[in-house]
Amino acid sequence: MAKFVDSLMVKVEFGIVKFPDYVCSISHRIFQERNDLLEYEDAIRVAQVMDESLDNNKMDLVTRCIDLSENRLCIMPKRENAITPERLPSFFSRFSASWVYSKILTLGVSVYERDRRYEDAVRILKTLLSTVACDRRRGYWALRLSIDLEHMGRSNESLSTAEGGAIDPWVHAGSKFALQRRVLRLSKPPRRWKVPSYADYVKRNIREVSIEGRPLNCETGAKNVFYGYDGELCGVEQLALQYYADEGGGWQDCLLDLVKIFSLRSLLFFTTLGTLQYDFFVLVQTDDFYKSRENIAESQLKRIRDGMAEEMLISSWELHQGTSCQGVNWARYSLTDLRAVVACVGGHRLASLLRHLAVDYRSWSSGMPDLLLWRFLDERGGGEAKLVEVKGPRDQLSEQQRAWILDLTWK
Repeated sequence: MAKFVDSLMVKVEFGIVKFPDYVCSISHRIFQERNDLLEYEDAIRVAQVMDESLDNNKMDLVTRCIDLSENRLCIMPKRENAITPERLPSFFSRFSASWVYSKILTLGVSVYERDRRYEDAVRILKTLLSTVACDRRRGYWALRLSIDLEHMGRSNESLSTAEGGAIDPWVHAGSKFALQRRVLRLSKPPRRWKVPSYADYVKRNIREVSIEGRPLNCETGAKNVFYGYDGELCGVEQLALQYYADEGGGWQDCLLDLVKIFSLRSLLFFTTLGTLQYDFFVLVQTDDFYKSRENIAESQLKRIRDGMAEEMLISSWELHQGTSCQGVNWARYSLTDLRAVVACVGGHRLASLLRHLAVDYRSWSSGMPDLLLWRFLDERGGGEAKLVEVKGPRDQLSEQQRAWILDLTWK
């Protein structure tokens, strides 16, 4: 760690790395009272014992840690379990005893499910959902509770749990989509006669393109390796890139990941959304980030929808080039590449992508399609883009990946 700091200081000294001027404003205390700190330290010690017990396979101690965490969480003051952005930044909840105990119990659910102790898992999940009101993990808890109840043959209760989770305001993205799919599967007549409003959205078919490749290995669990169109060995993503560049329609300037989208997000919102403020790094994965900047964010997104993204990108690049910024790798991509992405994706689609990342970065920063392909259609600069999720012969889409694809193709 010391060597890293020394190296970084040398780079700053020689102008290799440039940091922005941060605006630091400490307006809240992490621990409101001394007792809050002591309770947090106690919870951390229990979590440490839990981790060590799992590593050493001491299941009796694991069970004791789970029981202790459940008991303490149930008697926690309601004020701690219901921290809201209006009172304290939601990120601060991570430094509360209740948050640590909820992490222990979430891990405990996995332990009980592995041992098929579904009754114990259901009890813990119900405790979590009833005591921790404001937490993005509620989607995961509701989904696991619905699944475990079905394992126990309690289909009606499983359906009710999924229905409640699907409309929970703290449930987003992949978790919400998974719960909606469960509702549709479990709610067939006579259990439910009314079709949910989101049925058409969830039931849409995802278009698939099959690419034939000559595999080098066929072992289950091993990474897929193919002979590419050029005769060289490659992975499934590279095989897809070669297909789209040739037989798939002459797509040019193919990109093997969507890091550029994150770069565009940071560049287009570089100072506007507070990228240079101290709270960017801690709040970007919480609801507080967007709520505290909603008017400015929507103003920027409107400009992007109105076709001003390329102008905004050029201005931000020229003004901030070389300045260290979360999400931007100045050496990896050129301004020309990013301008091509902006031109081909289009203002409306780009604004939709960036809005997801601004409003709910934690939920939507995973599961994005593997490939961003684009091509120019004429000399005047008209172009189009394609987002592609690549899967091997035995791979399946995750719920989060399905949520991204359906959202991007929904009109």
